[in-house]
Amino acid sequence: MDLTIRSVKYAKGDKSDHIPLRVTLLRQFPGPDRPDYWIGKLKEPFEWTSKEDGQMTITHLVLASQWENTCVSEGVTRLPVGVAYVIDRSLLDDEELEIDKIRFVAHAVADDPEADDPVESLVSRMTGTIAGMFGKRA
Repeated sequence: MDLTIRSVKYAKGDKSDHIPLRVTLLRQFPGPDRPDYWIGKLKEPFEWTSKEDGQMTITHLVLASQWENTCVSEGVTRLPVGVAYVIDRSLLDDEELEIDKIRFVAHAVADDPEADDPVESLVSRMTGTIAGMFGKRA
């Protein structure tokens, strides 16, 4: 199953030029705090630099749904997920998620590109004040 990450809340200094991220989910596996983490392979790897880990090529992500009673599954649309980069590729062979092998980077919204109600790509951001919603100019 594939997922597309179309929007992300970034921390200050992060780049948004990697969006959308297209991920092929490989398998679900448990972590120390929950049973439903997913590891996925990026269709287009990219370079990432962090103070702790230096520069590396990110090829895999770990995803988990953020809301109770939601899950990563076929047909999902607008699913809030947590996104972490895999920084230690030995995680690919592990039976359980080891937190020290990933770096949490963002909260995101993911969609199954084959879903009946896919989300259109966002092309611009609306700006202004709330008064504009009521037909008034600020």
